[in-house]
Amino acid sequence: MKLKQTLLGIILVLGCFCGVAAAAEIKIGVAEALTGNAAQYGVPIRKGFELAVGELNGTGGINGNKIELVIEDEQGKKEEAINVFKKLIFQDKVLMLFGPTLSNSAQASDPVAQAGKVVVFGTSNTADGITSIGNYVFRNSVTEADILPVTLKVAAQETGLKKVAVLFGNDDIFTKSGYDNFVKALQALKIPVATTETFAKGDVDFKPQLTKIKGSNPDAIVLSALVAEGGPAMVFRHASWRSCCRSSAATA
Repeated sequence: MKLKQTLLGIILVLGCFCGVAAAAEIKIGVAEALTGNAAQYGVPIRKGFELAVGELNGTGGINGNKIELVIEDEQGKKEEAINVFKKLIFQDKVLMLFGPTLSNSAQASDPVAQAGKVVVFGTSNTADGITSIGNYVFRNSVTEADILPVTLKVAAQETGLKKVAVLFGNDDIFTKSGYDNFVKALQALKIPVATTETFAKGDVDFKPQLTKIKGSNPDAIVLSALVAEGGPAMVFRHASWRSCCRSSAATA
């Protein structure tokens, strides 16, 4: 219902400014990661759009205009996101577009929409700096800077943790943004960091990092990761550790 209302509101506003003709199809681009590691985010997002548009079109569309989704797979890759944005904007000539799935891809592809003066609405982009790309770039996700300080504060209150280790992906804007905001929040809470370890996309063996972390004897592990790496890292961690773990779910 919320997605349907959001979609309806955005299209109504854009229709007023762009002059959508009566009884015409409203072409909306959707660029999401439908294959690859980020597909576990992108596929549900695509299904949400299909459900919302089905409901809207089933009740007559918007002022008699049916919505047509033009869906492309950006694979969670920056280069592919750029290509998909160019296709949707310049070839398919969509009124606006939603996506991409990951902040890393948004950082690369959103400038294409900005340059083409086509509104892009991020569906799961939480890293710092995304909307600073330009005045055609929007998102509806709570940012890292907003949610992580609250998460850490509550975790500290509930568990009494005094010292943490930090583990984060060092080759993705989302996980690096998470790391930066975690560090700021930890400093504000005066919680010392025993050690900081990193990993890269595609890593599956976290034993070296977690061995070092275990040796630093932290009360918790603060993890900034996408689910493809975050899941295995959480499985590897010592079963007896308390953890304040965070991996991307609706945020990327």
